[in-house]
Order: sequence, then C-alpha cells, then structure tokens
Amino acid sequence: MDETQRELEALRTRVRILEDAEAVRQLTAKYMQAMHDARWDDAVACFAGDAEYDHGLLGALRGKADIEHFYTKFMPEFEEAGGWAFDVLADPVIDVDGDRATGRWFLLTLLIDPETQEAAWSIATLDYEYAREADGWKFKRNHCVHEHLLAPYDKGWGASGSSKLPQAAEGTPPEHLETLRRQGGKQRPGRWTRSIRGWSVPTLEP
Repeated sequence: MDETQRELEALRTRVRILEDAEAVRQLTAKYMQAMHDARWDDAVACFAGDAEYDHGLLGALRGKADIEHFYTKFMPEFEEAGGWAFDVLADPVIDVDGDRATGRWFLLTLLIDPETQEAAWSIATLDYEYAREADGWKFKRNHCVHEHLLAPYDKGWGASGSSKLPQAAEGTPPEHLETLRRQGGKQRPGRWTRSIRGWSVPTLEP
C-alpha cells in the first residue's frame, strides 16, 4: 500500500467513526423524543434484545422483558398520575470502537411531581453503551446515575432540597430491586464519578 492509499484508508476510518458517532447521537435523541411523546414502544425499540438498564433507585432492568415492563407500565402510570417531564441532554462524550460505542451525557429534567402537581427537578448523568446490530445502533447497557430526583422546584437541590421516588415506583417488581437491596438501598456511582458531594440521592461512595 502506497502513501496515498494509506491516507485514503485513514480518511475512510475517520469518516466512518464520525458517521457512527452521529448515528449514536441520533439514536439517543430519537429515544429521548419518544419518551417525551409517550411513544413507549418506540422507546423500547431503541434497545438491543439482550440490553440492560441500571436505573438506580428505580431498579435494574435485565433484558428486553424488564425494559418493556418499565416503559409500558411504569412510565404510563407516572404520566396517568399527572406526571410530566421535559428532558434536556447536554455535553455528550461519544467514543466509537468498531461495533461498540460509549456515550456519557448530562441530563436535566423539568418535571411535574405526580403526587403534588408542583414543579420539580431531576438531574442525572447517563452512562450508555451501544452496539451495532443488523438494523443499526442500539442501546446495549445503560446506567442512569441520579444526583437529584423529583427535587421540589422551589427548594431545588440545596440544603433544604431533597429527592424522592414517585408513587408509581411502588409497583416495581421485587426482582428489579435486588441489586439495590444488596447495595443497602444506594445506587452505584457512575464510571467516572469521583465525588457525590451535594447529591440528595443515596449513592455508594465512588
């Protein structure tokens, strides 16, 4: 292979990585918009058949059946109880390695607390793993690390603020909470987390 061919191959590789990173970004955006629109089946379709989702205090989802239960039962119950959410994703760091990729996102959610009908906040870091399948990129292994969950809008996340679970979480299947129980009711921190200072969600020390 001469120098020109090597340069062309290097450019092809760079373009392929950029295209894959954009495909991962688009998958994540389509998923978030499906969540916003209450298109639960479309949200489920973003996951691989053997996907997992560690949702912290909301439970660990192991496989497509668990994921379908969360999106077609818990989420509609949250909405029907009067909950509303608007998600804003920011600062993604996406790394592509062949047919696998990782993405780390910051998530700010503006909500209506279904129990109080008052405004609330949720803040989280999303650690996502992706896999390329025959029909495109899919979520493979996701981890949502809540820092503040349903914190009251007027109190926020300061000293007087607090986090809580929605009542809809009371119907979570016990098997989804086994990992959380083993962790003493605390979520595990993110892969890159080095401090949990100021968090109002119970979290294991990094």
